[in-house]
Amino acid sequence: MRYLLGMKIVFVVNNKNNRLVKVLPKLQQTCQQRILGSVQFNTTLKKKHAIELAQEATEMGCDFLIAVGGDGTLNEVVNGVLQSKLTPNKYPTIGLLPYGSANDFARTTGITNSTEELIQLIKSNTFQKIDVGKIIIQRTQEIRFFINIAGVGLGSEVAQNLERTSSVLSPGLNYFIQIIKGFLGYEKKEVQCTSSRWQWTGKLLQMAVANGRYFGKAICIAPDAHLTDGQFQVVIFGDLSIWDYLKNLGNLKKGVKISLPQANYYEANEVVLESNDPCGIEADGEFVDLLPATVSLLPKAICFLMLPVVK
Repeated sequence: MRYLLGMKIVFVVNNKNNRLVKVLPKLQQTCQQRILGSVQFNTTLKKKHAIELAQEATEMGCDFLIAVGGDGTLNEVVNGVLQSKLTPNKYPTIGLLPYGSANDFARTTGITNSTEELIQLIKSNTFQKIDVGKIIIQRTQEIRFFINIAGVGLGSEVAQNLERTSSVLSPGLNYFIQIIKGFLGYEKKEVQCTSSRWQWTGKLLQMAVANGRYFGKAICIAPDAHLTDGQFQVVIFGDLSIWDYLKNLGNLKKGVKISLPQANYYEANEVVLESNDPCGIEADGEFVDLLPATVSLLPKAICFLMLPVVK
C-alpha cells in the first residue's frame, strides 16, 4: 500500500444526481480518511462538464480517476481521458461508483456502489485492461468514445428525445416515459451495417454494437460480449415488431438470445453504419449524431478498476 503515498485520486461527481446529495459527504469523509494519497472531488456544473473535468485531471497527472454517477457520467469521463493530450501509457486508471438510473456497465463488470470495495481496488491496484469503442461521424468527423454499447434505432431515438427534454421528473422516471413514447411512436429506419466479413441491410428496430453486455436498464442484449476480447458483439433486431420484442424482454434480461429470423448476432471489430433516413446513433445512452458513422474497437485502451469478469 505504500505506493499510494503521493498518488492523486480524483473523483468526478454528477451534480444532477439526487441520490448523491445524501451520500456524498460521507463518501468524501471515508475516502479522505482511508486513502493515503491526495483525494480531490470535482462536481459537474453543466452538460458534458465531466469531459472537461476528466481531461483536466488526466493532463494534470492524476493516477486514479473515479466517475461517480451513471453510465452517462462514466462515458464523459472516458471521453475526457481519451481526448486528452497524453499518450495512452500516461492515462490514469479509471474507476466507477455507480449511482445512475441504469448502471448497465456496472452490471457487466459486477461493480457495486460500495465505497469500501472501491477503496480496496485502489489500495490493491486491481485493474483490467479493457477495450473501448470509437465512433466517427462521417459528416462532421466528430469523434466520440464509448465503454459499453453504441446503439442505433429505437435506443438512439429515446436518447435523442431525452436530450431534447427538459424535465422536473427524476432521471429514472423521465427515461421510462421516453421509452414508452419510443415504443408507441418509433418508425423503423432502413439501415445498412457493413463489416469486413459480413453485411446486413434492412428495416431496423434496434442495433447494439456491444463492448459490454447490458443496455436499456438491465437488458442483456449482447450475452457474448466481453470487455477484453478485441471484438464487438453486433446485435441487430431488424424488422421485429414491438410486440415480439416485448414478448422476449424477460428472456433478454436473462441473457437468452431471441430465436427469430429478424434477430441477428454477429462479431466485428469495425462496422460502417449508413442510412438514407435520418437515423441517429447513441453512445452509452448519450445521443451523438446522425449516420453515417464508422464504429471501431480500440483493444485494451484503458485500465479500469475491477476484478476479472467471469462470464
